[in-house]
Amino acid sequence: MRHNILAFCTLPLLIVIGACEEEPTEPTVGNPTITILNPGAGGELSGLITVEVFAHDASGDALDRIVYFIDETAMYTDPNPTASSPSSTWQWNSGDVPDGDYVLRVVGYDNVGRSSETTLSAEISNADAASGAIRSNESGVIRTRNGAQIRVPLGAVPLAENGQTATMVFSVDRDSSTNAAPPSGQTRVSNYYRFTPGGFVFAYPVELTLPLLDGADISDREVFLYRINPTSGQLENFAGTFDEEFGTVSAQTYELSIWFAAASITPGVNSEGWGCIEVESASDELVTLCVETYLLHYPSADQVFLPEHGLHSICGSGQFGLSETAYWYLPQGTYTICMQRRDNNGDIRRQARQMTIAQPAGRLWDGTMTCAAAWSGFSSEGGAPEPVIGTCGCVPEATIPVGTGEVQVTLQWFNENNLDLDLWVYEPSGERCYFGHSETATGGQLDRDNLCGNYQNGTPENIFWQTAPVGEYSVWVDWWSDCGNNIPQQPLNIRVVNRASVETYDRIIGHEQSIEIVQFQVLPGGFIRTAPPGALFHAEPPPQILVKETPVVSQR
Repeated sequence: MRHNILAFCTLPLLIVIGACEEEPTEPTVGNPTITILNPGAGGELSGLITVEVFAHDASGDALDRIVYFIDETAMYTDPNPTASSPSSTWQWNSGDVPDGDYVLRVVGYDNVGRSSETTLSAEISNADAASGAIRSNESGVIRTRNGAQIRVPLGAVPLAENGQTATMVFSVDRDSSTNAAPPSGQTRVSNYYRFTPGGFVFAYPVELTLPLLDGADISDREVFLYRINPTSGQLENFAGTFDEEFGTVSAQTYELSIWFAAASITPGVNSEGWGCIEVESASDELVTLCVETYLLHYPSADQVFLPEHGLHSICGSGQFGLSETAYWYLPQGTYTICMQRRDNNGDIRRQARQMTIAQPAGRLWDGTMTCAAAWSGFSSEGGAPEPVIGTCGCVPEATIPVGTGEVQVTLQWFNENNLDLDLWVYEPSGERCYFGHSETATGGQLDRDNLCGNYQNGTPENIFWQTAPVGEYSVWVDWWSDCGNNIPQQPLNIRVVNRASVETYDRIIGHEQSIEIVQFQVLPGGFIRTAPPGALFHAEPPPQILVKETPVVSQR
C-alpha cells in the first residue's frame, strides 16, 4: 500500500517537470552557414594543424553537430559546436597521412537535419619536417620521413643555470629561402635544411644527417657536408660520413644552422682531399676529441672552410645514443689532438698527442674508405705525455639553455658588431612582456636579453610561459640601439615553439624600426594557431623607452 501511495504522489511531480521542458525551436527556414577560418588557402601544411570553423543555423544559433572529412573519410564529429567564432575546432595530425594533396571538407547540421558544407584544398608536406623535445638526462633522435635527422647524445643538452635538468626543443625542416652555392668544382646534391635551435653551443656535439636528392649523380664522387655560418654566410666544410644504403650523409657539430650536401663534379679520389681517423671508445665510455693546433698541408684549399667548432668528434656506447666507432674527417695536415674521457673513479682525464694525416680518405660514395690513423684510447707511444685530470681546452663552453614551456618565443640575430634588438610579446590581457617588464601576471618570463653592454653574437632573447593563458598574442621586434656601429638593417629570426611544435619566421628590420612578426592564439588545451600581423587583433607598436632598464634575467 505504501508503494502505491508513493507512486501516486510522484506522478504529478513528473508531469510538472515534463511540462517545464521546452521543445527544440525549429530554426528559420534555410540551410546552415559554415566557413573555414583556419587554415587559410594556399601554402604547404605540416604537423598538427588547428582547423577552425565558424558556423550557425538560419536563425544564427549553434548547430547540432559539425563533421570533418579528409577526402571522403569522416575524421571527427564535434557534437557541441557553439554560435560564437570559432564555433568548432579540430586538431588534425597531418602526419597520419602521406604527403600529397587532400580536400578538407566540413559539414554542419542544424537540429532538424538540414546541412551545408565547405571545402579547402590542403597540400600536406611532412616528409621534410620534424621536431621534438629532449632533456639533459636523455638522448634522442628527431627524424623526418625523408631521412633528415638530429641525433642528440646523452648530456648534449646543457643543464639549466641552477644546475637542474633542462629541456630544448629541436627541429629540422627544408629551407626554401637559401641559395648558397657549393665551391667551384662541386654540385649540390641535397636540399637545404634548417636545424634549430641556433645560437647555442651544446655540451657534446650532435649528429646531423641529410638525405641526398633523388637522382643525384654521386657515382665515384666524393661527398661533402656544409654548414652555412649564420654570421658571415660562409660555408664550413664538415666532411660528412656517408651511408650508401640509405642515401644520406652525416656529421657532428656543436652548433645548428642551415646545412646542405655537395659532391665533386670530377670522379675519383682527390689527392689533396680530407683524410680520416677511426675513433673507437671503450664499451661503456664517452670519448671526446678536439684539435688544439694544426698545420695544413694544403692551406689554399682548406683554410677557408675550417669551422670554429667543427674539428671535434665524439663516440660512446649505446647508452649515449652514439656509435662506439666514429670516422673523424680532417684536412690533411699535422695536428695536436686532445682526447678526454671519464676514468673508473669518475674523474675526467685528458691527453694531447701529435698526429699526422697525409693521405685522402677516398670518400667515394660507392667505393671503399681508408682512414690514415686510428685512436682507441690513451697511449704512451711516440713520447705522448701521461693523461692528467682535467678537460681539453679546445672543447667549447656550453650555452645555458633558455626557458621553455607550453609556449616559447625566441628572437635571434647574428652580427659581429654589437646590436641591441628587443623582443616584445603582447599578452591577451594587454600586458607586454619585454625588458622593462620581464615577468607578467600570467607567468610570461623574459629570461634572456642581449644588450649592447653584454652583447654575444647569436645569443637569443627569449620569452616563455609554462602554462599560457587562452587568448590572442602579438610578437614584435624593436630596434633599440646599434650600439654606435651605424648598422642600417639587420636580418633576424623568430622561433615560436608550442610544446614540441616549431614555426620559424625570417624578417629584416631597419634602423630604429618596430615591426610586428606574427600573431597567435592559444586555444583551450594549450595548442596555438598562428596568423599574419593584424589578422587576429590590432596591437600598438611598442613605444620607445627613454632609458632602458637593466632586466633581471639570466645571462650566460
